[in-house]
Amino acid sequence: MSTSSEHLLAGPWGLPGELDSELARALEQQSYGTALALLRDALPDNPPPRLLVLLAFVRFQDALEVMVSELMPAAQEALALLERATEAGLPLEAVAPLREEVEHTLAEETARELAAERMTPERAAQAPLEEVLEAASALRASQPARAAELFLVAAERGEPVRAPLHRAEAGLALYQAGRVEEARPLLEATLAADWRPPELWRDRLQVDWAATLLLERAHRAQDTAAFEALWTQAQALGRQYQRPFPFSWLTQERLLTLLLERQDGPRAAQVALRLESSREYLPRALAAKVAEARTLARRQSVPPS
Repeated sequence: MSTSSEHLLAGPWGLPGELDSELARALEQQSYGTALALLRDALPDNPPPRLLVLLAFVRFQDALEVMVSELMPAAQEALALLERATEAGLPLEAVAPLREEVEHTLAEETARELAAERMTPERAAQAPLEEVLEAASALRASQPARAAELFLVAAERGEPVRAPLHRAEAGLALYQAGRVEEARPLLEATLAADWRPPELWRDRLQVDWAATLLLERAHRAQDTAAFEALWTQAQALGRQYQRPFPFSWLTQERLLTLLLERQDGPRAAQVALRLESSREYLPRALAAKVAEARTLARRQSVPPS
């Protein structure tokens, strides 16, 4: 990015309270997810153009470096924010370097998805495995059912030691597509698989996601016994794989919402504590759920009079 663009993004930004210093710290640490959450909370109704550019930057960088599956919608949102900034009076040349980078990435992602759409299961049976997995990853967000088909082909064709990963990815994609009962055996197999081999160890977060989705399914089915068994299993697997359950930010948020819906105060408070301890900044909506979880846990801990 050019020097002029960097100057445009530099503080201070005039945010209320200590938010300027918190935002500066997040940007310095390249914690773009934290910066994004903070900006979305703090942005006024009619933000100055410079804040719109900063929001576009952190949204794009967060997807580029962490939330890769969000890259296309993030790029589209970033371009819309840059358009708003120029409409509000910011010179076009001031945002040009960032805009060009975002447009280039969006073009690449669009081409990648178009190429992936040509990868049918029949073609996948003959294509290089790397191309099959590339297509499956590209289709995961927009066409998860098709992505699942390709992941299953990869599970059959690839190295047997990597098959649990591809089946797990297929299960997650089927669940995302709304085909929950088809996803269920694949998600259960994810929990049953051994993720300790070096070829799988770095992908063991699949266990975190599989357990979360199976808990959601058990809740919707009003299957209390299955829910309790899954919770116990997920906790044990989290300890075994050194990823305390729930581990990722996204699964923590989903489970907090789920446990509040179940009115399960003790577990909601447990997840709230883990969620709070893993982040430097909690968005307002999430902070409200954390407070709700603690209130619920306290209320349920008081014996009836």
